[in-house]
Amino acid sequence: MEHKFVGFKCKSCSRVMYPKHDRCLSCKGTEFEEVELGDEAKLITYTKLYAIPEGIEMPPLTLGIVDFGNNVRALGQITTDEPKIGMRLRPVWGKLRKIGGKEIFGFKFEPIEKG
Repeated sequence: MEHKFVGFKCKSCSRVMYPKHDRCLSCKGTEFEEVELGDEAKLITYTKLYAIPEGIEMPPLTLGIVDFGNNVRALGQITTDEPKIGMRLRPVWGKLRKIGGKEIFGFKFEPIEKG
């Protein structure tokens, strides 16, 4: 099963948001359609957490904010130990953590190979 990273496009003004809000941040519209955000984003900023939440198996936990363009940004785990501001990343579906014996899956971001 393939997972696509999606945002939510306002049917009134076409603003794309992530995550979904009850109302559009621009026009206060309430109707949205899902749109794919794409398979490439740019790392805007990041931090490394050494005091990590339960269920994270490998410290440090690197969290970053990525930009898909059109003012659409997302927060997520970064899969490299050597992140660099401006690096190109792609969203990938995978295990985020384990809580009470249950594996939790979601999107994280991995570097795109230069080539």
